[in-house]
Amino acid sequence: MSRYLPFFLTTYGSDALAIVVAVIIVVVTIVVIIFLGRDVIKDIKTDLEDRRFLREQKQAENDTNDADKSGLVAERKVISRRSKDLLALIDQDIYRSKEGNISVLFYMNLDNFRAISERFGTAKAGKVIEEIAAKIKKVGDNKKAISGAHESDILIYYLPGPVDNEVIEKYANDLLTAVNSPMKAIEEQVTTSIGIAIFPFDGITIQQLIKNAEIALYVAKKQGKNQFALYSSDLIEKEQFNINYYHEIKKSISNDEFLLYYQPIVDIKTGKLIGLESLLRWNHPTMGILSPGKFLNVMDLTGDITWFGTWGFEKIVQQYVAWKKTFRLKDMFISTNLSPKQLMTENLAKAFFDIVKKYHFDSESFCLEIIDYYTVIKNQTAVNNLSEFRRYGFRVAIDDLGDQYELAQDIERVHGNIIKICREDVMKIVNDFDEASKIDRVISAALKMQKVVIAEGIEDESMIQLMNAKGVRFLQGYYFSQPKSADETAQLFKKTPWSFEHLAEITK
Repeated sequence: MSRYLPFFLTTYGSDALAIVVAVIIVVVTIVVIIFLGRDVIKDIKTDLEDRRFLREQKQAENDTNDADKSGLVAERKVISRRSKDLLALIDQDIYRSKEGNISVLFYMNLDNFRAISERFGTAKAGKVIEEIAAKIKKVGDNKKAISGAHESDILIYYLPGPVDNEVIEKYANDLLTAVNSPMKAIEEQVTTSIGIAIFPFDGITIQQLIKNAEIALYVAKKQGKNQFALYSSDLIEKEQFNINYYHEIKKSISNDEFLLYYQPIVDIKTGKLIGLESLLRWNHPTMGILSPGKFLNVMDLTGDITWFGTWGFEKIVQQYVAWKKTFRLKDMFISTNLSPKQLMTENLAKAFFDIVKKYHFDSESFCLEIIDYYTVIKNQTAVNNLSEFRRYGFRVAIDDLGDQYELAQDIERVHGNIIKICREDVMKIVNDFDEASKIDRVISAALKMQKVVIAEGIEDESMIQLMNAKGVRFLQGYYFSQPKSADETAQLFKKTPWSFEHLAEITK
């Protein structure tokens, strides 16, 4: 082309030069686009491949989840079928039983199994049930015994007759020992409570025996778990209401009907909200919101209160995380009550600390209120948990001054940095009861040791003035706010119903 260029330029002049330059620019542009386009196409192709890979991964996850769900459903169907077969075998034995023959049903409910299931997962929990079913199958030398998993955390051991009181007691203890023995599925001790019903006195069908064994089981749990109780007809009148309530509570736990309310703790010297006490409520399907007095005693008797420990604490941590993100809260703690039974749970402090770590939070933001402190310190597991709570950085509040208000003498040795004066004791001070001077000594001793003292049940300005005169600056009660739902409590972070100016006027 170069040898034709002079002729082309001579013939067509300067316009030709412009055309040539334009052609060269177009050619160069095309070449550049081809090279760049190749990289773009490569990027697009890579992106498409990445998207396809992610879709395939997501589909694989969904397939796995579906498989897990279908596996769980299938497993439940297997358990249900085995349970029906188990009951059918027992009914057959009852039908064939000779007149005068006495048989016995051991109805076993694993203690605190929900906590095990939540900690180790459904699959591991299933393995635990299988292992325990295999253990109890080996109990005794009666080859006609019928045993196995019934439903959820319930197992059955049916011993055909003839039996007597000595045999029943021996088998009950052997079953407890078998369940208590070391597990392979998990490195944790498992215990069971056993309700015992006797054929034909307590029922002539397996369903009747189970119904009465459930009442005996409730009594066994009420007496402290890891033991057995025999059904007797006088239990019906004595325990029937509680057993019905017990079943309602069990159902409500599964239905997630429990929720938390919160009551503020206020520093009257600054007017600031320095803490919240979390309080359990039951959103009953027919009776509405129920306070702890309606159900907490039953939960404590049966041991379900231990389930609430970790469940409730995780709910509190989740709520605090949400509030802090929305309102940027500072220097505020949330407290939760722990009963003796809760504190007697092995490794409770570690379980709470793991929950705090899970949400990347600070342990100091949470306070454990210890009720019945003088009962707690008699149990080594509870004492270990108290020590561990402090080591992990949690705040600990003592909500028990002692029957004779001996906390005044013990204040240097207590495992808590907060002392709470309950409403009952505050009212004794207000009404100048004989015990008022002893309560004053506890307050003085706590303040001298630089403990934080919180007075509960504050209802009017005169009570604020009285507590202020005794050096108590942290108060809680209906004067500031009644316990409220999480949504209602959030409004307190925006505007409090009390003011610093008015508190300053009251306490000057």
